[in-house]
This record gives sequence, C-alpha cells and structure tokens, in this order.
Amino acid sequence: MKKTAKLMSLLLALAMVFALCACGNSTAPAQETKADTSGSDAAPADDMPYYNFKFSVTQAATDPIAVYAQQMIDEIQEKTNGHITIELHPNGELGAINDVNELIAQGAEIINYTGADAFNATVPDLAILNCQFCLSDPSQMKPISESDWYKDQVETLASNGNVRLLTYNWFTGYRHFVSNFPINSVDDMSGKQMRVADAAALIAFSKALGCAPVVTNWNETYTALSQGMVDCAEAPLSTLYSSSLQEVTKYLTLTGHLVSCGGICMNEQIFQSMPEEYQQIMLEAAWNAGEAFGENSLTLEDEYIGKFEDAGIEIKRLDEETRQGFVDKASSMYSDPSLGFSEGLFDRIQEIIK
Repeated sequence: MKKTAKLMSLLLALAMVFALCACGNSTAPAQETKADTSGSDAAPADDMPYYNFKFSVTQAATDPIAVYAQQMIDEIQEKTNGHITIELHPNGELGAINDVNELIAQGAEIINYTGADAFNATVPDLAILNCQFCLSDPSQMKPISESDWYKDQVETLASNGNVRLLTYNWFTGYRHFVSNFPINSVDDMSGKQMRVADAAALIAFSKALGCAPVVTNWNETYTALSQGMVDCAEAPLSTLYSSSLQEVTKYLTLTGHLVSCGGICMNEQIFQSMPEEYQQIMLEAAWNAGEAFGENSLTLEDEYIGKFEDAGIEIKRLDEETRQGFVDKASSMYSDPSLGFSEGLFDRIQEIIK
C-alpha cells in the first residue's frame, strides 16, 4: 500500500509539473543537426529551439545554494539570449531531492541540486564521493571530473537512469568533530560514543575509527552531548554552530573528514534533444556556479572557525601525520559490505587525485 501511495503521489506531482511547463512557451524538439560551437559566446540564432525549466533546491532562497543556482540560471539565460529560461523553486517547493530526481527520470523539465548517493540504485560507486576521507580538498573534484571513471559513472546514470549529471563540484564545506575530549590522534576515538545518523556510510566510518555509533536524530544531539549519552558529533561547521553545540562541548577538531559536495542534474532525453551549443552552455554554467559556490563555502569555513574561537572552544588542527592516521584507519570502511562499493574503488579514487 505504501509503494502504491508513493507511486500515485509521484504521478500526481509529475502531472502538475508537466501542466506548469505546458503553460510556458517551451518546446524541446530533437535536433538532427548540431549547432556550430565555434565561438561559444556567440548568441544563438533566432530559429534555435526554446526550453523552459524549473530549478529545484530544498534550501531557502537566501541559502548560498539557491544564490549560486541563480547565478547558473542567469548565465544560461544570457548565453542563450533567453532561448533557455529557468525558474528557481527554493524551499523544496517541487518536492524532496529523491522525489524530484524520480520526476526528472520520468521526463520532467526540472533541474535539481542533488547528492551522489541519490543514485545508489543505478551507480552505487558514485556515492564514494560523499564518503569520509575519500577526498581531502574540493579542488580534487577537477581531476575526478576529468577521469574515465567519473565519465563512465555519468554515462551509466544517463543510459540506465535517464538522468544527466551536469556537474558534481558544488562544495558545501568540510565536516569536522566537536567533542568533550581532546582528539590528538585517531587512537583517542577508540571506545568513544559517536553520534551518527541512520546512514550506512557514517555508521561504517564510526566503527572503522573504533567508536561505538549511537544513532540519534540531529535535533536530539545537543541533549545527547550535554547529558553524556554521546562523546562527540560531526557535521559541517555551520550546522554545528547553528545547533549551539559549542555550548555543550569543549573541543572542535578540524578533521575535514568529509569534503561535502553536491551536483546538478536534469533529464537525459531532454539534454540529448538540445543543440550541442546548448549542452555546452548548460555544462559550463553548472561548473562555473559550482566553483564560485565552493569559494564562498571556504570563506564561510574561516568565519565559523572564528565564531567557535569567540565562544571559547579549543580549536585543534591535525598535522599531516596525524591526519594520515585517521585516513589509514578509516579506509577499512570501504570494504564494509553495507556500502556495496566495487572492490578496490577507494584505491582507484586515490590514484585519480594524487
């Protein structure tokens, strides 16, 4: 009954999206002749097709993700002389990320901000990009994006899932630890109670570090730390600070154990129907906005470290040797069968980014 209800809900949502799109002036005919891409800044001819998309983000309109989504929209609309128009829908107006991705796969004219783990059913290996200590710096997404491995993931998702991943370089920040004990080495994590979400990767990460994972809703983390139910928690700095965890912990350890990134996707059939010039504009605008967004995220990182210092929290930074100790111990998580990664995948990613 639950599956039937969800299917009916998706079908109704899809019908509403198509109805909204039909009210516009968009057409998406397949193009037999590819556009001349020499001089990518040249305005498209008036006889080029028109497209009308909706851009879905679950964040508020003032969130940096929505702000840089608008940058992407503006670049696309300017470079196509308005032949591609895109309307931003913040606050999850079109639905949750996974539900919107399902609508896209079914043919909806929607662009979505998404995570790699949203496509586990089609390309489970892609989710490694959102795993602990896989990457150490957002700049590593460039060699990843240029690698044969990544391109194969994108094309597999396109052919088997009918979703085109335009880019995956939207760096939202690092994840770090707050704790009530000093973390001077990975050995200090042994036997500690670590707050985790009910997520396979985070649970596997906790166990690999020698911690005892305690599944806790995020809104209960403050209480869990204050009452000693857990010894530590991890999240982006903005989340840790906005949740007031600096009030109930003593240390912030800048492990940077997760380079948290997101991507932009759309329907594959619609993408392939576009002239080559439009495809390139879409790809470049998604990448450019992601790069600008990442720079903004790094600026915010420094600002939040300052806020923790002002709150009296002791900031602990890892030297290269100490951090490598974390990496070595955490790497055992990648053989955890609950993650379903291909054998040797972690090592392959390390070869790409070294």
